[in-house]
Amino acid sequence: MLFAGILIDSLMIDRLKKKWVARSLFLLVIAISVCSNLWPLGDPDFSKLISWMEEYRNNTSSFLTADTIVLPVITKGNLVFVIFSIAILFVYLFIAVLYSRIFIGDKSEQTLSSSILSYLKRLPGLIVFFLLLFIPALFLAGIAPVVLIIFVPALFLSPLLILFEKKNTLDAVTYSYRYTKGAKFSIFWDLLTLYFMYQAATILLLSFMPEKSSAGILLDSFFTAYFVLASGRLSGVFYDRLCLHPLPPVSNPMN
Repeated sequence: MLFAGILIDSLMIDRLKKKWVARSLFLLVIAISVCSNLWPLGDPDFSKLISWMEEYRNNTSSFLTADTIVLPVITKGNLVFVIFSIAILFVYLFIAVLYSRIFIGDKSEQTLSSSILSYLKRLPGLIVFFLLLFIPALFLAGIAPVVLIIFVPALFLSPLLILFEKKNTLDAVTYSYRYTKGAKFSIFWDLLTLYFMYQAATILLLSFMPEKSSAGILLDSFFTAYFVLASGRLSGVFYDRLCLHPLPPVSNPMN
């Protein structure tokens, strides 16, 4: 299983039997990203919280010895914005998994309608899966982000196992861990490389544009859409290579 081969395949987001499906999902993500950037719910201004953190960092001793504890300033609008941002992230996840399901349907000679219908039927189970893992993932990201190097690759195939093989959450996690045996490092590096490519392209090109300009938001949305679908295709490619069409074991020529 070649690292470069799988990564390059994941970038070919237009390669579906129904190309208009990939393009429609691409435009959908762009539309969601543009709207969420132009008209976000809540208050995206965290300047008061940032000022509090800087003051705390510069005067830690005085904060600890003060008679009254000064709590960080977080408004209701800030909380609404955080919830809104998390909701948008979940929407991107579901679109990526939908692309994965359609990709696997193509590989399995299933029709587009059957792939979408299967996705919709198993969507409640998929929602439960992501909700159950969201808090542990958030906790690990805060205290031990290195653990995510094992956590994410081990569960990488779980959504497709829920959709394609109709596994429940526990079985999907168990089978994903088994299927990714020997491939977790490749999954991690492919995901990391894909993410760095997305970040590098975004930062490089947006550095030439005014902050929050219409062109900048549109360009950022373009790269976001590409990253979402490429991530979905990456999941589908790994599922195809590890579950549907695994490579035969290499025999020892000395035997």
